[in-house]
This record gives sequence, structure tokens and C-alpha cells, in this order.
Amino acid sequence: MAIQPDDLTPLEQVVLGVLSLGLPPSRAAGDDRFRVDYVCAVTHSLRTRGHPRAFLDAGGERATKEFREELENAVRSLTEKGLVAQQPPGLPAAPGGFEPGLAVDVVEPDIHPTVLDRYLGQQCMELLLRHPDVYPFLMERYAKAGEVWRRIRERLSPNW
Repeated sequence: MAIQPDDLTPLEQVVLGVLSLGLPPSRAAGDDRFRVDYVCAVTHSLRTRGHPRAFLDAGGERATKEFREELENAVRSLTEKGLVAQQPPGLPAAPGGFEPGLAVDVVEPDIHPTVLDRYLGQQCMELLLRHPDVYPFLMERYAKAGEVWRRIRERLSPNW
């Protein structure tokens, strides 16, 4: 039987949904607000607490150490379930772009694990976008991501 969003913890749903947005790595964006841990912390906080800062440090710039540990556990669990795979630094997580030889054991918040179950990832993303507090935040990140991907493409191929 296929895994459904309800079979996942709320944080696992957030991780799969956020990864399915197709956000660029924060290093490529030049903006820490694209870090997986940051986007997941704000999204999970909006969803569970109704405000964006519950899982951010005092400055509101980074996810707390405790949240990053929870995030690592969620990614580890999703990896064990065969739903995501880790990648080495510097590679964006293109859907379906996983190569088994590239998997690594360490979860780093700037590295986007590859979503292996794109259908479930899409379901989780839609679940997040239906939440009235989460939608504006994720749509703002998605809009900014479009600008970043456009800059990256222009850098790689000035003829576009």
C-alpha cells in the first residue's frame, strides 16, 4: 500500500512539501532564507503555532539547534522510508535527479535531499499550500525562487 500524507508526521509532511517546491540552494540564491532548515522551520511554525518564529533563533535568521535536530531526524526517517535521498553539496534537488552513487549520510540544511516519491511530495506540497498561514510564505519563497533560477540560467547560458 502506498504511503499517504496522513501516514507521515507533520514535520515529514513539511519536509516533503517544501522540497517539492523546487527552491534553489541558499548558496546559489545568496540568501539564507532559502535554507531548507529555515523554510521548514517557518512553515512548520506557521502550521503548528500560527506564527513564523517559534522554531527560529532570537534574531529570526536561523532555525534553532533543536529544530535542526528534529529536521535531521525527519529527513533520516524519510530516507529510511525510501521517500528522499541525500545529495552532495552544491547540487539542486531536481525531481527524479537522484543517482545512487551520490547519496551521503550527513544532512546539511543547505542541501536539498532529492524527493524520490514525487507524487507524495506533490500531495504534501498541496497540503501545505491549503493552509491559510503557510500559503503566503511559501508563495513568496516560490516567486523569489523563480528570480534566482532565472539568474542561474543566465549565468550558465547567456544566450537564453
